[in-house]
Amino acid sequence: MRTAGIIAEFDPLHNGHRYLFEQAHEKGAEAVAVVMSGSAVQRGRLAVWDKYSRARAAVRAGADIVFELPAPLSCSSAEIFARSGVAVLAALGEGAVDMLVFGCEIADISAVRVAAKAVGELKDSENVRTRLSGGMSYPAAVAAAVGETYGSEAQAAMGSPNSILAVEYCRALEELAPWCEPVLIHRRQSCEESGIISATAIRGMIAEGSDISAFVPEVLPDPSLPERLDKVLLYAFYSADRQALLSLPDCDEALADRFIKAGRSRPQSTEELLAAVKSKNYTHARLRRTLLHLALGVVKQDISAPSYIRPLAFNAVGAKLLSEARPSLPLSTSLSKLAAVSASAARYAELENRASVLRALGTESGRIPNDFTANIKLQG
Repeated sequence: MRTAGIIAEFDPLHNGHRYLFEQAHEKGAEAVAVVMSGSAVQRGRLAVWDKYSRARAAVRAGADIVFELPAPLSCSSAEIFARSGVAVLAALGEGAVDMLVFGCEIADISAVRVAAKAVGELKDSENVRTRLSGGMSYPAAVAAAVGETYGSEAQAAMGSPNSILAVEYCRALEELAPWCEPVLIHRRQSCEESGIISATAIRGMIAEGSDISAFVPEVLPDPSLPERLDKVLLYAFYSADRQALLSLPDCDEALADRFIKAGRSRPQSTEELLAAVKSKNYTHARLRRTLLHLALGVVKQDISAPSYIRPLAFNAVGAKLLSEARPSLPLSTSLSKLAAVSASAARYAELENRASVLRALGTESGRIPNDFTANIKLQG
């Protein structure tokens, strides 16, 4: 089978994602394999709906198999998120997935490829460090350096979260899966009449209690809302000292000191806290990830390569893909079996289970899941 890989969050799964599945088949894919964020997502939140429901809904909407990207890899920078997703697909074996399909505001894949080359050269350069010292955030500093050296088209490819991910996908593919072709799908403009609007807009509607059925393949039950977890995150913050902050991924001394200073005024909500910490150097997503890492107990040493491959949902086509795979990592639907493989696998399994428990606390039902006993079966 010619198989398309997709790296996604489905937070929530919406009609734009179904369009991406359709486009993957238009490009020649006979199967679609997804690597999806588990319970924690890249913007530093817990997923709106639980991962098993999202994965099963994705299979009903056009995917054939959905693999889990566990915390903390799913709740990291664009570079780590993209690289980890590609690593899971590559670990299925050379040629198992032969194209990576992704949506992007930039229509020209060549501009994305140029930007990917530029980022590899410039991300740790003096040019970027100078811009950081001048108050820019890291993504903005890299984009500005790329534009100065490679021109406006390459800089434009760094202009949105989706295009930044596209750049990082291309970088990761070149190193980890050179046999896999990057396939860019030009993102359709959000339009209520077409039934396609952004995930951000849909999350806003969910928070307001509005009807989202026109914009999603199906409405899932029991969403988790960030404000329900506000006190849990604040407790984690007020219980931490400077050393605990410095142990977090992507938290340096300057950021730790900003958090400590902000805490002296005793903010009453996470948004109040993050507003006090925010500066041009730090994106809101980075600050939210830092706070979520703190609550989950994620530390710098936890950011490494994926340790296992875990399907969350699959149909008969997905089962065929699994039977033909030649995995270089342990593969199982059982998290308890995967956790027994190695210390790193056990650590990832535990962190993902913590994220699932924390996500559940943000729902009305509050039912506490156990990822280690979840039963995953063939669909359809």
